[in-house]
Amino acid sequence: MPHPDTAAALAAVDTHFDEFVAELQQLCRIRSRRQEPDQMAATARFIADSVHRWGGQAEIIEWEQSHPYVLAEIPGAGRRRLLHFTHYDVEVEPAGDDADWISPPYAAEIHDGRLYARGVADDKGALMSRLHAVAAWRLAGLTPPVTSRFIFEGKQWLHSPGLGSFCAAYADRLDSDAALWENSWRDGQDRPLLKLAEKGVLYLRLTVRTLPRDLTSQNTALLPAATARLAAALAQLQRPDGTVTVPGFADDVRPLTDAERDLLAEVEFDGDFLRERAGVRGFTGGLDDRQAAVAIRTVPTLTVAGIAGGDMRDDVTLGIPATAAAKVEIRLVPGQDPQRVLAAVRDHLAATGFGDVDIEVMATSRPNMTDHRDPFVALVADAARRAYGTEPVIEPYTQWIGNQGALAARPIVGVGVSRADSGVDGPNENIRLDDYRDGIRHVIEVMAALAVTG
Repeated sequence: MPHPDTAAALAAVDTHFDEFVAELQQLCRIRSRRQEPDQMAATARFIADSVHRWGGQAEIIEWEQSHPYVLAEIPGAGRRRLLHFTHYDVEVEPAGDDADWISPPYAAEIHDGRLYARGVADDKGALMSRLHAVAAWRLAGLTPPVTSRFIFEGKQWLHSPGLGSFCAAYADRLDSDAALWENSWRDGQDRPLLKLAEKGVLYLRLTVRTLPRDLTSQNTALLPAATARLAAALAQLQRPDGTVTVPGFADDVRPLTDAERDLLAEVEFDGDFLRERAGVRGFTGGLDDRQAAVAIRTVPTLTVAGIAGGDMRDDVTLGIPATAAAKVEIRLVPGQDPQRVLAAVRDHLAATGFGDVDIEVMATSRPNMTDHRDPFVALVADAARRAYGTEPVIEPYTQWIGNQGALAARPIVGVGVSRADSGVDGPNENIRLDDYRDGIRHVIEVMAALAVTG
């Protein structure tokens, strides 16, 4: 198959760009918050209607532990299939005060060349850019050069517990040569980041019960407090500086290669911003900025995310806590198996005299990584050079947790339409319209290049 001529499709982006932006604004005006199922269902319907509008088929599928998935396909001329994974829920993290916005968060207004809306940077802009890339081919009077398959996720829980079973059940409809993951951005030097990995997560709740009920603290010399026992158990897992002390915790971590270290050296890292935001003078272990940029991506971590136990009313209370609990987040890096790490934690607590600690698994996902030498990575990078007119940055490891492992049977590259200063999930979340245009153009170039591979 000859290399498709992208000129007409790229021209269609410019001709129809206002139409594309208006459709994105419509999507951003739907308040797709995970705690509002009616709004989530309305968002799924809007996306399915958009797929139909641009010549495809879409099915809205109810699924366990999730808001509806939208599974879609827009046929192309060649035999190659490109999968697009995006999500339509917003407010992944605390989003701040609505009063701090320059316009209401769901008004989707444009100010000074930027579209402001909650969820536009993560992830509705990326979502619609994929559909508009396919639309551009059709508006140019052409058949898209590859078949585009889409999985649009509406997360009910942050850790997407239903994604794995959904992907397994619909594996035939998700079968593809490669995938573009949900999101990425341009850095402070205007360079597009191509993200090749996600960390996994093992999220635990540790619970200790020492008494049948809280009893008066006059008996503290005689009876065990659950809070003291839980604190002692947690102290077995890490040192005060955060270093994990579980034997074998990092045994299966994939070694960082020299080539990957060189790639990470090109990734922008603003240490001053993080230190100022955290109110600290330096990083743990005395790491400099370059060491910190590598560590944040490649070191598995354990965080005691919350502790509860005893009577915390604003009063003097006299009691021995009978139960105490803590949430523990373990971020896993490529090479690690969440089940093996879980077993290591259980074994270590038992070996140190804390076998009575109840361990509940709240969430789990496997880390994933696409080899930076994969031909698809080179293809996406070449397409970025054409679309953006600059050299992209390949990020082989990231600090983000996610669920790429559910689709790990193909190379996956994260691309997007936002920037490091887009204010994701905070007041005034935004994307630049010029970045949205370039993001559409990038996907068009990827489609054309994939059509002639293999």
